Amino acid sequence: MNKYLTPVFLFLFLWSCASPEPVTERDEPREPSPYLEIPDEVVDEFLFDELDEFERLLFETRSSLEDQFSQLDHDMPEAFTREVVRDDSDFDEYAGFRVQILSSRDVVHADTTRDNFIAWADTTLAGFQPEAYVLFRQPYYRVRTGDFHNREVAIEFSRMIKPFFPDAWVVHDRVEPHRVPADTVEIRFREPGEELIPFRSDTLSRY
Repeated sequence: MNKYLTPVFLFLFLWSCASPEPVTERDEPREPSPYLEIPDEVVDEFLFDELDEFERLLFETRSSLEDQFSQLDHDMPEAFTREVVRDDSDFDEYAGFRVQILSSRDVVHADTTRDNFIAWADTTLAGFQPEAYVLFRQPYYRVRTGDFHNREVAIEFSRMIKPFFPDAWVVHDRVEPHRVPADTVEIRFREPGEELIPFRSDTLSRY
């Protein structure tokens, strides 16, 4: 029989021979079984005698190795621990979002939709005058409106106009920085009788 299995079988034999203890009240002290009270030093010494020379060396140096690795300082490259600070010089003011309201092969349909949207926005929206653009990318003419840096603002704007322009959805696009609404701007529907925004002369520039 393998010499390493002998201590295991001996322990199991002694444990199985222990007489079952009667169930007692929790308050009464429990008498430990004499067969299970084997000091750790005796067990270690017994097992140590069964080891070969190499295994004894590992057993003797185990504690020192654990202490050495537990105190090991894991160095991490500074690039991974350095706090990331956004450089405003990398910000592209022309990158942003628009709301697409039409995609069509018919240029007349696209132009009409753009003009209708501008007329609707001027008489319906307050706080923001969105421009509309007709963009051609083979083979479709796309009508897009608004200039936003903040995606959440663009999404909220698309929800406002979707009941009137069902195809409205947010897309990445190049924007006109001077047309981007300020963070404090509240885009809302015009109240009845509220003064209208004067007609804009730049609404005729489509491309």
